[in-house]
Amino acid sequence: MWQALALPLAALALAAAPAPQVSITVKDLTPKFLTFYRAAQRAGVDPDVRFRLWKQDYGFAAVPPTPQGDAIARRLLDAAWPKYPAVLPRIARGAAGIEPSPEATLRRVAELLQPGRPVDITLVAYVGALEGNAFTVGQNGHATVAVPVEESPHERGPVMAHEFTHAVQITMGTNSGGWVRSVGETALAEGLAMRVAQRLYPDRPAASFVEMASEPGWLARCDARRAQILGDVRAAAASSSSDEVMRFTMGVGPAGLDREAYYAGWVITDYWLHHGRTFADIARIPEADAPAEVVKAIDAILKPGG
Repeated sequence: MWQALALPLAALALAAAPAPQVSITVKDLTPKFLTFYRAAQRAGVDPDVRFRLWKQDYGFAAVPPTPQGDAIARRLLDAAWPKYPAVLPRIARGAAGIEPSPEATLRRVAELLQPGRPVDITLVAYVGALEGNAFTVGQNGHATVAVPVEESPHERGPVMAHEFTHAVQITMGTNSGGWVRSVGETALAEGLAMRVAQRLYPDRPAASFVEMASEPGWLARCDARRAQILGDVRAAAASSSSDEVMRFTMGVGPAGLDREAYYAGWVITDYWLHHGRTFADIARIPEADAPAEVVKAIDAILKPGG
């Protein structure tokens, strides 16, 4: 009886809540990229010179602000360079060509998370490396979301929903949006963002919300090592070491797979949603409490019958 009533009551509460106010300020970096691209096409420009031009004229990538990030940016540029001609028409349209509507997507996310305050974000339209990697940063409670313009609208919808989830949490003050944060907070924030995107695009396969285009089959490989990954993330949940966060996000984790904090977050958020918590509840978990909450969830999941 109580379980049957839970969803209708949650739906009624959501319907009764006031519609969140959202607004977006757009910053378009595509002209800077096109300046770099034209310069790098000149005769005699080798990959080393090309990367120097990229840093000089553009220098924007979805990588962490660390020495490792610089090396990753170089590899991404080298891999993407021969693919850019195919997406130049999208790049040329810049921010004006971004679909689906960023404002409509932000409103849908805010309606799910119910931030209780206006949400005002900055949207940076940039040219990535065709890796489909948007990102979000926060500063003093203001969120900036960077979205690659070369991505197809079909792929961009869930990606924006994911990143706007981070942006709403930053606005709420429950996520700093900084690179230095605990492994537990990383798992919570990424798990919530993936599950929000899944809720808004329920017709897509589960793997599409968690896998990068370059790693098909990643979710199945993680499922095969589920207990090990959860145990490793549990052990590191309170750590905010940059090396440790890197290992569980962009590096290879203890179970031998990349992005293990993402997988843990995917599993943990699903557990919470099936045990009485709403998206709005999860979004309200303070960053400082995230490691302990993640540990409790993992313990419940891993116990016999969990």
